[in-house]
Formats: sequence, structure tokens, C-alpha cells
Amino acid sequence: MDFTNYSVDDFVADESFQAFVADADSAAGRFWQAWLAEHPTHKITTDQAYALVQGLGAGQLYPVPAALKQQELLRLRQALHTSRTQPWLSWQRRTRLLVGTSVVAVLAAVGWWQWPTATGPTTQYAAGPGQQRTLTLPDGSVVVLNGNATLTTAARWTANSSREVWLTGEAYFRVAHLAAPAVRDIAAAPANAKFVVHAGGLDIAVLGTQFNVNSQPTTTKVVLSSGKVAVDRHAWFSTENLLMQPGDLVETSAAAPHLARRRVQPALYSAWTQGELRLQQTSVRAIVQLLRDAYGWQVEATDSAILHQTLSGILPANAPDLLLPALAKSLGVRVTHTGNVVRLQPLAQ
Repeated sequence: MDFTNYSVDDFVADESFQAFVADADSAAGRFWQAWLAEHPTHKITTDQAYALVQGLGAGQLYPVPAALKQQELLRLRQALHTSRTQPWLSWQRRTRLLVGTSVVAVLAAVGWWQWPTATGPTTQYAAGPGQQRTLTLPDGSVVVLNGNATLTTAARWTANSSREVWLTGEAYFRVAHLAAPAVRDIAAAPANAKFVVHAGGLDIAVLGTQFNVNSQPTTTKVVLSSGKVAVDRHAWFSTENLLMQPGDLVETSAAAPHLARRRVQPALYSAWTQGELRLQQTSVRAIVQLLRDAYGWQVEATDSAILHQTLSGILPANAPDLLLPALAKSLGVRVTHTGNVVRLQPLAQ
């Protein structure tokens, strides 16, 4: 079946895609991971659909009758349409989908938001699986995209235009400081002075600083290296705000949408820009997710005990031929890489 012409609505209504969201290690999950790795240009559409299914169903399958599909989705969008300055898909709690007219009531209860969109023509930049791409934006800001990441900007920037970008995946930002010396308040800064990243339901605003953003379908993390960052998360009736300081990590997820802050070592989260994975008691489960996100690999562990191990140390990030043997040696397991599939298994097998 050809999925290349699917819209967000089509992915949401597809039962195999729902099964992928419910269990990434299922047969459907493995199929969709392979398909997404082969079709990275569909990442934005599938990320939005993934977040919709994740928030609606709490892992439950919910077939949508063909006769209701377009009718209900159209009513849903019309009933819950918000201004385009509000971000896409921020959820207050999970709930099970009720089919038919109750869909609208359920969605209204949990909240349904739409990405802010750029006005006029846009330019999209992408980094392929396992690759990095460094961009210099028209304002002088530098962005490093990690594997499978995409960045969307206005096609034309002027001295008076807003500095806004839209991110899926992971990127490191070094933002050029254009504000006058007297301007210190991010919220009060003119639109052409502050720089805003829209990612995973968050608005991340800065004047000029360095920070890392990792926005995946179920979680978004912001790590600040220097300067200050204002993070806004828009809910149905309110907005959460946090002002980050260097060394802060702020996270939101489908399971725990409220902004959570903790102290970290920023260098651990930006080491990938130097070709390194710096691990500090990092679970293998988290490493597996990283490999899926950055390389587009379908990663399997034949023994769940492997996923509960932790690692500390440095692994090469940009050389798969070195990364996988180093991972195997560190874990004491056998790692095989065939096509797009990476399998971790005990040495005894």
C-alpha cells in the first residue's frame, strides 16, 4: 500500500499506525519504523499523527468507520480550531477515544492545539539518518541538525521580520544576539530581536544563547548551555512558563505534559555535535531510543534484561561501524546490523 500521500488524518485513522503507537516493538511497529526511515520527508506529518494517537488512545486501538472518518475529523477541527499562534497538540491528560460524536467532547476535554505556522513561503532543511548538518541562518544564528531532524524557516528573512523556526528531531542552536543592550526581558523584546523555536508543543524563546532541543513524538527536552531561555507550554485554559538558567533541563512528554525541570551537565547533551555520545548511567533503553531517533534504525533486544543495563563512558556518534562494536563490547552482548535492523542479544545465543 502507498502511504506517501497520507495526511495526518489518514495516519491517525490507520489501524496499523495505531498499533505502532501502542507498541513500537510489535510487527506493525517494526514496519512503520522501517517505512519512516525510508521516507524521512514525511516525519513532520507522522510526528503530528503519532502525538494525536498517543494522546487520544493511551495505547488503545480505535478503528474509525470509513463513513465517519472525514465527517468527524472535519467537525473535530472546526470545533477545536484555535489561533495559529498556539502550538500543535498539547495534552492535559490521556483519555480513551469514544467513536462518533463523542470524539469531539473527549477532545474538547483534554485540549487540542495546532502548531503555529509560518506565513508565506517556507524553507525546510533536513539531516539524513545518522548524519549531521550545520546551517547558518540569515540572521547569523548557527543550527546543527542531528540525524533525522528537520528545521523549517521562513523562506525570506528581513531586518524587521520575526525570527521563528519549527523543529522536529534534535538540534543545537547558537543564536545571534540582535537585541539592543538595554533589552534584557525576553518576553518584552521585539519580535525581530528574540529568536523562537517551536518544538513539541513548546515555544522556546531566547535573545542570544546556546541550547539543545530534542523533540521526538512522545517527549521534548530543552537543555541550556549559556544565557537564558523562556519556555512556554500552552494548555487548554492556561500557559505554563519557565525561565531557564544554564545547566537546566526542561522536559515535557505525552505521559507527563507539565513542564519538569532538573539540573544536568549540558555538555552531556550537546556532545553529539562533537561526534560523541557521552553516557552517564544511561539506560540501554534510552540508548536504543537514541539510535532509533538519530539513525532511523529498527533496534531490537532479544532479552529484555539488556534494556535494563546502564552505561557510562564515551561512544562514537557519527561512525556506525565504530559505534555498534563499541556498544557490544561495553554491554558484553552480540550486536548484529542487517539492513535497517540492529539486534542486541546475549553472547550465549
